[in-house]
Amino acid sequence: MKITGLNFFKDCITHGYPFIESVLSALPFCDEYLVNDGGSTDGTLEALENLTDTYGKVKLYRIPDVTNIRWDSCSIQSNTMIGYAKGDWIFLGNADEFVHEEDTAAIREYVAGRTSWRTMRFNRREVIRNWSDISEEVYHPGRFARREWNLRMDWNAYGGDEFLYGAKWDDPDRFNVMPFTLYHIYNMFPRNYMSKLRNDAEYISPGDKLRVNAYNRMKGSVIPETPVKNLYPYLPALALGLAGLKEYSVRPELYSREYLEMATGLEY
Repeated sequence: MKITGLNFFKDCITHGYPFIESVLSALPFCDEYLVNDGGSTDGTLEALENLTDTYGKVKLYRIPDVTNIRWDSCSIQSNTMIGYAKGDWIFLGNADEFVHEEDTAAIREYVAGRTSWRTMRFNRREVIRNWSDISEEVYHPGRFARREWNLRMDWNAYGGDEFLYGAKWDDPDRFNVMPFTLYHIYNMFPRNYMSKLRNDAEYISPGDKLRVNAYNRMKGSVIPETPVKNLYPYLPALALGLAGLKEYSVRPELYSREYLEMATGLEY
């Protein structure tokens, strides 16, 4: 069994997405990891190039954003990369989601054992902004899919959280949930906050008035700079190094296998 990871990015440093850590958190259970840059101008592309130079399983593509509608570009990029994948299973990563290093071996074993499933879901929980805890609320995004000839994603209709086979959504009742947590680190860096909200507001699909109005209200808000207190002890190791940063930056030590293996206890 082989697993291909997919993820795609644009200007993640400016908008405060911890994208390098996200890729590295899942890299140990993937046999290859395909990343795409949609046309970054803030150092994101260069960070991805360094990642591919350091970790042979990471392969970089440069499929550009082709419209001003975010989800159209996401659909084109993800479906193109699905066509490049060599794995039996596809894992979809997000730029602000982390897998815990203690789960990586069990995730691979669990996927291999689901011989009758075509898709699988995580339990996603939000990291609280002062890094002290994670939310009680749980969301179940589809993140694994068996690679078949008609596998695709429609980001306009499903927001990237569902895999489709042809026109069919495989698990509409959300039954296929794995016993693993995805840690969602969203809007955690005060100096990136406004840029991220503006970016999200500009790429909402036309006609989605409720979401447009919600983002427009947020555009005038300011994230409070809350100090880190009582750091949640069960965060993934790669997330711990981000706690308390005012803005996101790519840490040089992430390009060191020795550092990663010491921090996570995994082989890279």
